[in-house]
Amino acid sequence: MKTTLVTLIAAASALVLALPASAQEATPDHPTSYTSSVSRDEVRAAAIGARAAGQIVDGERSFVAAPIGMPVNRATVVAELQEARRLGLVADGEQVAVASEAQLQSVKSAGLRARDTAVAVKR
Repeated sequence: MKTTLVTLIAAASALVLALPASAQEATPDHPTSYTSSVSRDEVRAAAIGARAAGQIVDGERSFVAAPIGMPVNRATVVAELQEARRLGLVADGEQVAVASEAQLQSVKSAGLRARDTAVAVKR
C-alpha cells in the first residue's frame, strides 16, 4: 500500500513538472509599428458611404443580398412541386431520388407552363 502511494505521488509530480515544459510563450510577436496609407477621416468617410449603401450591418441584422433575376411566382413553384412528386423525385425520409435530365426538364416545363398561364390570366 505504501509503495503504491509513493509511486502515485511520484507519477503525479512528474506530470506536474512536465507541464511547464510544453507551454508556449505568453506574448505573441506583433509588429512594433504600423503606418496607415489612409487617414482617419478617409476611413470614416468610407465607412459612412458603405453604411449608406447597405454594405455594413448593425447588431443582429444580417446581410441581405440583392435579388438576382425575376422572383418565381407561387403557381410556378406549385406546378414544379406537383410534377416532381408525380415523377417520384420528392425525398421521403432517407430515400432520395436522383433526377435524370429528362425529369429535370419535365419539372422545369411544368413550371414554365404554370407561369405562362398565370401571366395570361392577369392580362
